[in-house]
Amino acid sequence: MTDLSTRDLLLKTASDLFRRKGYDGVGLSEILKASGVPKGSLYHHFPGGKAELGAAATRWIGGVLQRRLDRAFESSASFTDGMVALCALLGDWVALGACPVMSVVQAGDQDPQLREAARAVLDDWRGCLRAHAERLGEPDPEDLAEQLLMQLEGAWVIASAEGEPRAFRKLSDFLQKAQKLAI
Repeated sequence: MTDLSTRDLLLKTASDLFRRKGYDGVGLSEILKASGVPKGSLYHHFPGGKAELGAAATRWIGGVLQRRLDRAFESSASFTDGMVALCALLGDWVALGACPVMSVVQAGDQDPQLREAARAVLDDWRGCLRAHAERLGEPDPEDLAEQLLMQLEGAWVIASAEGEPRAFRKLSDFLQKAQKLAI
């Protein structure tokens, strides 16, 4: 694995801390200490401070998860198979903390760029799900993507509260049963 750039190290560290402690529960000094990056480097890459870093970290980790979402679907024979694979993957992320979107969306009232970053990531995920639904021949890809994104986010909230991936397993079971009923 290659070393992360200073910017990517800040993004990864901030994202990790925001998911575990929430945006408001993390200060810049904690991010700097955990990353080992000097304060000047933070402001070089993120002159807007914590809010700019938070928005960028949300988009960054959103992209990481979207690439994993793509991998979950790329070898799937059906949309349901892809969702089952995605539920397993996201269940593994529960130990890492809350959904990266939810970790900043609550602070969005303080700074609109945080809410906009969360919205952009959710739009990207929705578009990715829609594209896979289209590719796999689903009849209403837009609606399906919207419904499944809501189910995934709900499962993530419950799994985070419970501290274990049970909600993703339940969602996976539900999706498999729904597919069997539709056949």
